[in-house]
Amino acid sequence: MEVNRQVQITAGALVLSGIVLGAAVSPAFYLLSAFVGAGLMMAGITGWCGMARLLAVMPWNRRAA
Repeated sequence: MEVNRQVQITAGALVLSGIVLGAAVSPAFYLLSAFVGAGLMMAGITGWCGMARLLAVMPWNRRAA
């Protein structure tokens, strides 16, 4: 799976988790969704995505020798 799809899946899961936890546990969890949203905005503005860089170096994204 390509890294862009992994970023979208991870970001979506984090936003959804933040909303569910914010509604069920504590409103402080809404900050998780806000943090992910801010990161996505920065990635769109600058063209640099920290989550994509992190996921790119994960073992499942390395090519076999």
